[in-house]
Amino acid sequence: MNDDHPPGGAGARVAFLGNSMQYYNDCPRFLVNLGKGAISFQDSCFRGGASLSSLWEDGNGMDRKFATPNAATRKMVDDGEGGRREVVVYDVGEPTVLALLDRNIDDVDDGSAGGIGRCAEGGRWNYVVMNDHSQGPARFVGRMAAVEVLREKYLPLILRNRATPIIIETFAYRYHGIDDSSDLGSTTREFQMRVSDGVKSYVEALRSDWGNAPGSIVPRIAPVGTAFLRVHDEDHELWEGLFDPYDNFHPSPSGTFLQGCVLHWTMFGSPPPLPLTDDDIAELWRDARVMHDIRDGPIGPPLPSVKAAEYLWNVAREICSLDSSPM
Repeated sequence: MNDDHPPGGAGARVAFLGNSMQYYNDCPRFLVNLGKGAISFQDSCFRGGASLSSLWEDGNGMDRKFATPNAATRKMVDDGEGGRREVVVYDVGEPTVLALLDRNIDDVDDGSAGGIGRCAEGGRWNYVVMNDHSQGPARFVGRMAAVEVLREKYLPLILRNRATPIIIETFAYRYHGIDDSSDLGSTTREFQMRVSDGVKSYVEALRSDWGNAPGSIVPRIAPVGTAFLRVHDEDHELWEGLFDPYDNFHPSPSGTFLQGCVLHWTMFGSPPPLPLTDDDIAELWRDARVMHDIRDGPIGPPLPSVKAAEYLWNVAREICSLDSSPM
């Protein structure tokens, strides 16, 4: 991989698309804090349980889940009587995939970037990070639906941004058969291999339609599930701790930490700074809009320990170093 920070030392602008595998423990804001300047701006469009197809159709579903104190900001609006008043608004992301990916590009060509278009509102997206429903890539029907919507809907917008698309290889569930997954293999490894094969088909489909985009921005896979599998094989107890214990398929903060380390490597070709103290780790989630589903209780799983964070950081480094290609 290349070290793909934008030119001039500026941090990257990253758009996040997907479902609860990313909004649990607020992966976008976590990544901003983890990278310490590697990401200068992020925004998202998330919906619980969404596939890439349904996210395009149904749009953002975070109005309630992100209506939290850390998501709140204040702004002045017209009061309808010729004055202004202060209201509270919540950072829930953009309403649709189209709104997220189209908002930074206008159609006026400024003569640069091969006629791609002038960047508005601070610039184009550098990366578009996406995940499908975890079971989608593991089934033929799900794969076909994802490939179709990626080619027809997502890809034109990604190309207009000249952004690098990153598909997250999500992780197999903690227990066989939960959430109607009994047909996806009798072992964690079998489930994971199905997901991995499916995600590779997504990237291959995008590449086949990539055209004349610059070679440095070819589609990539973030091998999160492969990293989870490494932990499964080396430290089963810690692997169990990568899951939210209330449902056993969403990530715990430790799972999000591993996911974030893999994403940072996949984007920038280098590791994020390693947190060295418990305070460093807590700081990574200082502004998280949500951690886990509060219906499961007000207190979620614990944050990773310093020792666990170092181990997971090294797993991400080893897994991502094994694959020096954008795939």
